Amino acid sequence: MAEKVEYPTVKSRTLTLTHDIPISKTKKYWENLRNGKVYALKCMKCSKVYYPPQADCPECLTSQMKWIQLSEGEIETFTKVSLKPQGFEQHKEDFIIAIAKTPEGAKVMGWLENINVENIKLGTRVKITAKTMHDGFPAIILKPT
Repeated sequence: MAEKVEYPTVKSRTLTLTHDIPISKTKKYWENLRNGKVYALKCMKCSKVYYPPQADCPECLTSQMKWIQLSEGEIETFTKVSLKPQGFEQHKEDFIIAIAKTPEGAKVMGWLENINVENIKLGTRVKITAKTMHDGFPAIILKPT
């Protein structure tokens, strides 16, 4: 077994990566987030639902897709975020991120609001919306119904 060689290192500065995300085929999704609505794409050929939306169906290789609104779901999992990842340091308070499964079969991750972490139960029904956050970026919002 080869001996592991340790080389001297120095820490780099914190790096931030930003880039332009092409949205020509999913523009409706981004526009509707700003209007508080969340959309997915459904394949007209095989009926699979894609969230986040994909312009083409990888299952049957068609571009025949239909926009559908996702407005409700049930909590499948959640976590309380105390250690903020890069880009979210401005959020002073802890927050809850959850994944909700919609009746259409999509799984939507978003900020779970209006509930204390102690009261969250798997299967809790939620309304799925969106809002613009303080930093100007849209976010998916899940609220118990």
